[in-house]
Amino acid sequence: MRRKLVADVSHDLRTPIASLRLLVEAVDDEVVDEETRRRYLATMRTHISSLSTMIDDLFELSRLEAGEIDWSMRQVELALLVDETVAAMRPEARARHVDLTAQLGDEPLSAHADPERIQRVLFNLIRNAIHHTPADGSVTVRAEAGPDAIEVEVADTGEGIPAADRSAVFEPFNRGADSARSGDGAGLGLAISRAIVETHGGRIWIAPAETGTRVRFSLPVR
Repeated sequence: MRRKLVADVSHDLRTPIASLRLLVEAVDDEVVDEETRRRYLATMRTHISSLSTMIDDLFELSRLEAGEIDWSMRQVELALLVDETVAAMRPEARARHVDLTAQLGDEPLSAHADPERIQRVLFNLIRNAIHHTPADGSVTVRAEAGPDAIEVEVADTGEGIPAADRSAVFEPFNRGADSARSGDGAGLGLAISRAIVETHGGRIWIAPAETGTRVRFSLPVR
């Protein structure tokens, strides 16, 4: 497992580093005009941001798996957390012409959780859904109370995930048919989400869907 992870990290680092090297050489040799130089610099900033995100995500995933995270567990009203997260993500959805909504009932949705970490899960799932939904599509976030757990769902009208690939999307650097579902950039978003949810005593899974993708996770009520 560790050998595969090292190989996957190396693979994901190699491409942006090679691109950065070529861009730096072109700018340094002054072989491009000013407009091209500015465009190259913008591309370099994008690569650097991507590499920084990958390193941060790897560090967080390693800390989660090693049990080195300080958790702030308390009773959390998930409806408020969902509303807050959806509101924060709506500009990104609007920029991609995707309709993002929350469907919540009037029932209490209180769970024992670390609100900051659960919001990270929501951000990961909603951003993935937005990025895999075509223009004029929709992303819907739902939450409902069960007898022992709260279940949250992020459903989109995107391309969907083949049944054979559904379990693999939660693996770091998944290379399945829909590998981008593992998260932005390096493919660590869903791996981090799974680690957070499972540490809470919950579970996360891909639910059957006639169209698009439905990602669900559960959190114990207490």
